[in-house]
Amino acid sequence: MALLNKTFFVAGAAALVLYFFSSRVLAWRRLRHIPGPASGGWSKFWMARHQVSGKMCLTLEAVCDKYGPLSRIGPNYVVCSDPAEIRRIWSVHSGYSRSRWYNGYRIDPNSDSVLTANENKEHHRIRSHLLAGYSGRGQGAQEQLIDAQIVNFIGLIESKYLSGRAAGTRPLDMAAGMQYLTQDVTSAVEFGAPFGYVTADADLHGVIAALESMQLPCSLLALLPPLLALIKSPLVAPLLPKRADPSGVGRLLGLVHDRVGERYGDAKRHNPDALQAFVESGLSRAEVEAEALVHLLGGSDTTATALRNAVFYLSTHPRAYRRLQAEIDAAAGIVARPVIADTEAKKLPFLQACIKETLRMWPPISGLMPKVSDRDDVICGVAVPAGTNVAWAVFGVMKNRTVFGEDAGVFEPMRWVEADAARLRDMEATQGLVFAGGTRWDCLGKKLAYAEMGKVIFELFLRFDFSMTDPIKPFNWFNQGFTQHEHMNVTITKRDTITAS
Repeated sequence: MALLNKTFFVAGAAALVLYFFSSRVLAWRRLRHIPGPASGGWSKFWMARHQVSGKMCLTLEAVCDKYGPLSRIGPNYVVCSDPAEIRRIWSVHSGYSRSRWYNGYRIDPNSDSVLTANENKEHHRIRSHLLAGYSGRGQGAQEQLIDAQIVNFIGLIESKYLSGRAAGTRPLDMAAGMQYLTQDVTSAVEFGAPFGYVTADADLHGVIAALESMQLPCSLLALLPPLLALIKSPLVAPLLPKRADPSGVGRLLGLVHDRVGERYGDAKRHNPDALQAFVESGLSRAEVEAEALVHLLGGSDTTATALRNAVFYLSTHPRAYRRLQAEIDAAAGIVARPVIADTEAKKLPFLQACIKETLRMWPPISGLMPKVSDRDDVICGVAVPAGTNVAWAVFGVMKNRTVFGEDAGVFEPMRWVEADAARLRDMEATQGLVFAGGTRWDCLGKKLAYAEMGKVIFELFLRFDFSMTDPIKPFNWFNQGFTQHEHMNVTITKRDTITAS
């Protein structure tokens, strides 16, 4: 009997090993005609390793440079750097949908939001309810709320972070400062009042640090969807953030829950803000709470990244810096005060060129963002079987020389000013992909993001001069789909001649 049991055990183990290797071989054979890193065809370890490194976004660009615009990076993953193909795949009628990768970014492991909904009809349903809130319709004071946070941020700089002969060097860590500003702008627009990060000049309750610490686990969950079942387990539930937590992500969940709760019940409060639009949209209360959190997180981190990069790129490009300030100075006496109106900022061509170029050079969202189709396809002339995850190499797309010119790898806002009409249309269609513009997944928050960028850049470069405090190592950065900057110290001095009041 013992011998028989041992025989069955050995046979079972051998069957499991055979199954594992045969499944690996079959998976490899399915996409064997698509070139890519050798180890990528056998397991997701290659992808996970580069995700953990924090430099996956650059690695994908390098892979496409080496193996071609369509490259294999996983057993069932390919990555594409061709702008025209990405626009086609992301288009409304392409037949593609989001892959299970997006589930890794669920705020609630058991439910989806507009950020994570995979099925196209469900995504469209949620999105249709959110349009009014994101567009600002019926929110008459939205621009004034934005302006108030910008004025507050300028006051913080003037009181604590101006450098000079008498004061010495008092650098501002732009990594934190811009995050505080955008958190306050987004919370003001969403809830009618800011959380108060700029006033405190601190990461209130450690929320920002906690959110940043979640990015790597979420990016790995996205690569390994079966792990989501573990997150849903009752054994793991006690370890997840709770609304009653005094700090971190749980504290943020509690704040959002309380703000949403104020809009329901017998003593409900009505306020003309984005949250009220969500409440009146027909979404359930649980959905409103989930979407309020997505709005707050998505609207702050991405814009903060863009603003930090704008200061960096401009401060290291003297010609663009001087041209921008000349345009700003010429407009300063005739635009709205104390903060330029959004409509006025959009009429300043070089300011808008700097915004577009910043977003192109370093897109604020740079994850894999894979799409999947239930039909076979041909991408870049290569057959791609149904069910394959098609990711994008965002830096490869945004630095495409055919679209942006031979100098596509450098920051040059003048390309947007000098381009002829046909080239400009192609450039804008490609650059617009940073917010999925013109696609099924067009970012709902891009209107607010562009308004913030125009206003903030205008007012900061009108009043101040900027330089990187340590030009040898201006900052550290990590990317897990969103970019985290660290120690981005900027020396700020007051300009000699301004018209800011």
